[in-house]
Amino acid sequence: MLSDTRLTADIFQLADSRIFRDPVDLSVLAGYESIQLDGETDLVVELIDLYFDEVPRRVQAMREAMRLTDGKSLASAAHALRGSSGNLGALQVAQICTEIEGLGSVEKWSHLPSLLSWLELECEIALHIFMQERRTRMR
Repeated sequence: MLSDTRLTADIFQLADSRIFRDPVDLSVLAGYESIQLDGETDLVVELIDLYFDEVPRRVQAMREAMRLTDGKSLASAAHALRGSSGNLGALQVAQICTEIEGLGSVEKWSHLPSLLSWLELECEIALHIFMQERRTRMR
């Protein structure tokens, strides 16, 4: 999923201490266990499956919005991915989406290619962690 655009040193100028944290807070997933119905498909597995479908679509939508310089579509895709990521505990992904969503006007997009590359990397990490969690739950 990582694009040809690589992270650059300038991205770290955007970062502050709130950005650098664990990629996934699995306690968020554990919180869904309290609403799991007996005999039903594992809710967390279903949420992970939905997230696996959503991530590539949202990241692609952001890349396309950047290409078209469409700030509204960029913010919309970032907002949607931020929400679903936060709901599953993918905190790094959610934080980067917040940064992207906050860029506003095209004039502030100088860091956008690096942010999108960083987002893709963090998505890969989160998806890997979620896949491990899914496998554990399917046993």
